[in-house]
Amino acid sequence: MSMKKGNCKLHRLGEPHGPKVLLIHGAGFYWQTCFARIIRDLKDRYCLLIPELEGHTAHPREYMVSVEETAGKLGEALEELRVDKVQAVYGVSLGASVAVEMAIRDKIKVMNLLLDGGQYEAMGEMTEQYANIMADAFLKLLAGEHLPSPVKENMGFAANNDVEVLQPLIYEQITREALLHALLAAYRYDLKGKNARVEARVSVMIGGNEIYGAQFTPLLEEISKQPLDIYEFPNRGHAEVLSKEPEKIARLIREILNYC
Repeated sequence: MSMKKGNCKLHRLGEPHGPKVLLIHGAGFYWQTCFARIIRDLKDRYCLLIPELEGHTAHPREYMVSVEETAGKLGEALEELRVDKVQAVYGVSLGASVAVEMAIRDKIKVMNLLLDGGQYEAMGEMTEQYANIMADAFLKLLAGEHLPSPVKENMGFAANNDVEVLQPLIYEQITREALLHALLAAYRYDLKGKNARVEARVSVMIGGNEIYGAQFTPLLEEISKQPLDIYEFPNRGHAEVLSKEPEKIARLIREILNYC
C-alpha cells in the first residue's frame, strides 16, 4: 500500500499489526529495488514503512533541502498514520543520516537504529564541489562507468566492483537535479553542533573496505546514551551488503528486535 501523507510518500507493506520497521534508502537509490529481499524476508511478521526521499520518483515536483527537513516531513507523515513508535529503523547512506535525525528529534519514538554508512559531519567548503562530482559519478554508474579512482577507493571499491555493487541500487530515472539536492543535504548534515543524545539502541554496520566508514563512530558514540553495537563486514564496500547480501540485513533486523 502506498500513500502520500503531507509532503512525504510512504509505502506500507507486510503485517499491519506487527512491529514497525522503517527502511530509509540512500541518495540516488530506489526503495523497491534496494529493499526487495529485505521486504520479502520481513513482510510476514513486520509492518514495513518505507519512505521515498524527495526527488526519487518519476517527474519529481520537489527535492531534498536538508536532512532535518526530510526527517521532519517523515515524522509528520508517520503521525498522520497514527504511528508514534517504531521498533527499528534501518537507514543506508543518506538514509542513515535521516534515521539519526529522526531519533534526535524524538517526535516518533525510535527503539533501535541500524545505521549502514551515513554522513554525520559537514564537508564545509568542499560540499558543493563534492556533491557535483558525485552527482555526475552516479549518473555514469548507471551507464556502466566506474567511479573516479579516489572516490572508488574511499568507498571501498578498490577491487573495481563499484558498478556491480551500486548500479542495481540506483533509481534508473533519477535526475541530476534530484541527485545534487540529495547529496548537498547529505554533505551539509552535521552532528557536531547538535549537542543531542538519543535513547535508541544504536547499531552500526561498517564495510571493512570503506575508508570513511569507521571514522564517524566517535560522533555516534557521543550522541548515543548506550554503547554502540558494531557489526563489521570484512572485504565489503559502501552498501555492498545491501546490494549483494541483503538477507544478512534482514537477519540482523530480526536479531536486534528479538534481543529487545
